[in-house]
Amino acid sequence: MTTILVTTHAITGHLRYATPLVRELVAEGHDVVWYTGSAFEPLVVGTGATFAPMSTRAGADAGAGDALRSAPDRAGGIGGYGTTVLEVFVRPVAAFVADIDELIDSVAPEVVVSDHSFLAGMFAAERRGLPLVVFSTGALHVSSVDTAPYGTGLPPANGPLGRARNRLLYQLVRRVVMRAPQREAARIRATLGLPPLPGFFFSWPQQIADRYLQSSIPQFEYPRRDLPDSVVFCGPMRLEGLDDWTEPPWWSRIAQARAAGRPVVFVTQGTAATDPEDLLLPTISGLAGEEMQVVATAGGRDPQEVLPVEQRPPNLVLEPYIPFTEMLPQVDLMVTNGGFGGVQTALAQGVPLVVVGDSEDHMENNARVRWSGAGLWLRDERQTAERMRDAVHTVLARPEYRARARELMSAYARFPDGAGAAARVVLDAAATRGRRAA
Repeated sequence: MTTILVTTHAITGHLRYATPLVRELVAEGHDVVWYTGSAFEPLVVGTGATFAPMSTRAGADAGAGDALRSAPDRAGGIGGYGTTVLEVFVRPVAAFVADIDELIDSVAPEVVVSDHSFLAGMFAAERRGLPLVVFSTGALHVSSVDTAPYGTGLPPANGPLGRARNRLLYQLVRRVVMRAPQREAARIRATLGLPPLPGFFFSWPQQIADRYLQSSIPQFEYPRRDLPDSVVFCGPMRLEGLDDWTEPPWWSRIAQARAAGRPVVFVTQGTAATDPEDLLLPTISGLAGEEMQVVATAGGRDPQEVLPVEQRPPNLVLEPYIPFTEMLPQVDLMVTNGGFGGVQTALAQGVPLVVVGDSEDHMENNARVRWSGAGLWLRDERQTAERMRDAVHTVLARPEYRARARELMSAYARFPDGAGAAARVVLDAAATRGRRAA
């Protein structure tokens, strides 16, 4: 049995990506302790792991649920992203490290597993000389001569002019846009007695980690000639359905639409940017009266509050939630604001996409959808009914989008067990502790 300490931010999406890995490790008989915010105790306990809460010294909001919801600036683009990075991901690091130090003393883990944005878990493992596995919860953050900085949403450029563009952008982001979080991260390392690290702090996880797990496939990522050896593509962490979910009474409408040759369009706005006026309602309005079946989720809200039954067009079904694993095999197109898990689950089913917005990490996810050729990206957070209707018709009418999605589906099929592959990497890293000691 191996003792494993998992550390994640108190952010829904980050925990969702750790959950399949933790369940896999627990099922194999290993002892997993999971450090995160107190609001997520039921989720952690449900995996079979031991819950270790963030303390109050780590911040008043550490256990209050989704940290991003209290971020001071959730504006689109890299400028707002820089402010969020400083306040949510960098400033609390030292307090989190103090918590984790105490856990290491009491738990004696053989390996630390940290989400890619949780510097505290990485710094704590580094200070104590423990093997470290970092797992990504989004598009690959690794800096490269061939890519623009993460957060710009720009496609790769690997010719001489493109590499010059990339160098200039990295300097701009590091010294201007991300100057404050870069300096604060360096200051915190110094106060913790850790040596300085070179380069942009977004790339520090690949320098610190023994292994860096990218929960996607190489074909969905930009090519990088200088990709670190520590990066391992393990395939996506499959999003699970609800154990008690059953087909609702309207489910037969999907088969009827397909039999009649009418497209089935799935609309979902994710769990972070959830204002229905941005994406959900414009899409419903734009597709009202069209010869297609529209199935939409209300982001966990009461559908009656989002759009009363008497105002819904006849071709719409609106539910609080539908498992992607059940819905996506039935649809011709997915409309989404670009959550990493939803995008990958759709492409793994060969479903082309219309993706919307540039907030948080969605900009990079959506940029890869466009780059891959599997969908359209509308960058504005708030859309109009006309633009949504035109985008849906464009993707449905042009077979190259579906063809590319099908090609990616074949690539995803070569990575059938992301959680199992990730667990093997974690256990191999844990074994290096004994080899180091020897």
